[in-house]
Amino acid sequence: MPPGRLAAALPLAALVIAAAVWLPHSPAGLRDLVLAAGMAAPAVALAAWVVLTPALFPGPVLAAAGGLAFGAAEGTALAWAGAVLGGLAAFWVARTSARGTVIRLAGRSPKLARVQAVLEQRGFAAVLAARITPGVPATALNYAAGASPVRVRPFTAAIAIGALLRTTPYALLGDGLGSGSALTIAVAAASIAVGAAGALLLARGLRRARPGSEPGTSRARATREAIRLVPMSEWASVHVPEPGGSNVRRSRNGP
Repeated sequence: MPPGRLAAALPLAALVIAAAVWLPHSPAGLRDLVLAAGMAAPAVALAAWVVLTPALFPGPVLAAAGGLAFGAAEGTALAWAGAVLGGLAAFWVARTSARGTVIRLAGRSPKLARVQAVLEQRGFAAVLAARITPGVPATALNYAAGASPVRVRPFTAAIAIGALLRTTPYALLGDGLGSGSALTIAVAAASIAVGAAGALLLARGLRRARPGSEPGTSRARATREAIRLVPMSEWASVHVPEPGGSNVRRSRNGP
């Protein structure tokens, strides 16, 4: 492994281990840790998203902790901003350190190659559909997109929309659990259902794309075929190489 890539991989590996070993993995535990910062608590919460998202820390736990600590409105705003910034951080790590590795592996892995094809041909729509699908880990998606030819702007727009739909329910859930509001909890559950329905509709729209809907009939046909071959469930099972060559396995949850 080139020394430069090894130097970039070691801090991320240290973060993953530290997050897994030392940080509380419950919303209540994280809330107490964040609120201990006093007036700086919102900034600490935002920084936690940026640092912990590339480290594979579960996003739903961060979002729920934000709802518990700051309430529905501020918790949702912080969770949305943190998910976007954390997603961009993971995207940047993959784009600068792991892209060559993923391209080489795509030549040997049909599943990863199909995901790469979808991201290259329909970047915004494919990222958005995966981002709002329950069960698709956000960090794995961020790494896969960063290691693919997807441009930064479409990726940012897609995760900004997707993060709003995927973090809001958990922030509301955290607030509802903290306040004991059954209505807030019900709204959170309904939001998750709406996001899942939106992902299904968007995925169907991608599969039904018409040949004239994008330049180049052969390209459109290849795109539709790639999308047809990659059900949303496969996004959750793709292993994205971590900088340095090891595999980043999916977290079960991840807004």
